[in-house]
Amino acid sequence: MKTFTRIATFAIAAAAAAFAALPVGAHHSTAAFDTGHVVKITGTVTQFRWINPHASFKVDGGADAGDVAGLWTIEMTAPNVLINQGWTRDALKVGDKVTIYVNPLRNQVELNDGSRGSLYVGVVLADGKTLGRTDGQGSGTSN
Repeated sequence: MKTFTRIATFAIAAAAAAFAALPVGAHHSTAAFDTGHVVKITGTVTQFRWINPHASFKVDGGADAGDVAGLWTIEMTAPNVLINQGWTRDALKVGDKVTIYVNPLRNQVELNDGSRGSLYVGVVLADGKTLGRTDGQGSGTSN
C-alpha cells in the first residue's frame, strides 16, 4: 500500500507541476477596445516599453478627422509574440516619426498621464517598414 501511495503522490505532484508550467492563454480580453474602429495617428514616439506581459508605447500626434489628437498610449501583446511578427526591442525609438493604426478604447477616457488608450493594430516605422495591419482594417494582435 505504501508503494501505491508514493506513486499516487508523485503522479499528483507531477500533474500539478505540469499544469503550473502552462502559459496563461488569455489573462484579459480586448473587450475594452473598439476593434471595429481603426484610428490612424501620425506623430512622434515619446516612449517605448519592451516589457512583459505587454509591450507598449506612446505617440504624440494628429489623429483622423473626428478622433482625438494628442498623446496616445498603445498597448501591444507580449514581446515574444511581437518578435514572431517582425518586431525587435529597438524597432521604435523616442523621437521616431511613425504612422500608427490603433483600436481606441470603447469608452474613450483620459488616462492618468493625459493620454488616450488604444490597442495596437499596425505601424509604419520611421524607415518605412510596416508591421501589423496598416490597411486601416480590423484588429491587430490579440492579448
